[in-house]
Amino acid sequence: MLKSARPFPSAAAAASLAGLLFCLWVFFTGGRALCLTDGCTLFQDFRLAGISLWQAGIVLFSALLVLALLRLPRAAHVLAALALAADAVLLGIMLFTAPCLNCLIVGSLIAVTYLAFRSAVLPPRRERSTLAALWLVLLVIDLGGVVRDLADPWMPLPAQNESSVHVYFSPSCPACRTLLAHEEELANAAWYPVPEDARDIWIIADMTDRLKKGMPLAQAAAEARKAVPEADAFEDDASFRLGLLKPGMLLLQFRLWRNHAHVLAAGSDRLPFVEFKGLPAFLAEPSPAPDREDTPAPAADASMLTDIPGLGVAGFCDGGSEIPCEDPSSSPSSGTLIDTSGMIQ
Repeated sequence: MLKSARPFPSAAAAASLAGLLFCLWVFFTGGRALCLTDGCTLFQDFRLAGISLWQAGIVLFSALLVLALLRLPRAAHVLAALALAADAVLLGIMLFTAPCLNCLIVGSLIAVTYLAFRSAVLPPRRERSTLAALWLVLLVIDLGGVVRDLADPWMPLPAQNESSVHVYFSPSCPACRTLLAHEEELANAAWYPVPEDARDIWIIADMTDRLKKGMPLAQAAAEARKAVPEADAFEDDASFRLGLLKPGMLLLQFRLWRNHAHVLAAGSDRLPFVEFKGLPAFLAEPSPAPDREDTPAPAADASMLTDIPGLGVAGFCDGGSEIPCEDPSSSPSSGTLIDTSGMIQ
């Protein structure tokens, strides 16, 4: 039997086999072990013309492996180039939706396979691949999105399992302080601090120390506000400004940036910002019984939700003033940091 004169592309075959095995694993198990971002859930069941991405990946890597075994690198190179171009489109879609870590792994295996077949086909002195460079840029941006998604908002209190209410508050905001006064009534809430200015950072740092000693959140925030000097002291004393450069304070500012970024990413520029994970309990409460027996009970339809007065917003203060949120009667204007608006009646 005559042996083929073409060299066997072992690297490309190994990459194709790895891609095939990974797609099979994700298709049959869901790939939850590596599903660290929301994008994995989004693209796990995505289908195009009834075919899932993982089924397409199984077919693709099987074809590339067969072409490698048949020592047909040119045909495999063309197929891998088409697959890499399609993956670049998918990476672009993930920029505007959510990055999928499993998809990024598959895309990386496609890129390795493409470069391996390209190396087997083209001469040693070859120009750089524009397609691979474009794909790499998109990959780096999506990896940044993965890191961002893994950086959850920070709260000074111990994490609560399945908190149904997330509250983002500033210790300088009167509406936030009113909400803090009802902390015990919001037993299932998770509280995330967001600073309005440099003084708030010091207040949150002091508040965090008091929380570690077991002080309730509302009391800790109130005591911290009293302990930290007023805003004028930061202009007169450089130690406050230089103190923000300490490692512990830098770490705190990074955590608070994550909280602030979450509020802005949610489309809000006001505090307090409240997120409900599910149906709020007060919306699920039954309507009061009618006074008269012959009076029909109001119909419980979706149109009633728009008539609930408690969904309005009361209170407003500007985050760009010299002393944020100290004058509740001040007129609203666009602040440089973050505005605050009460979500109370």
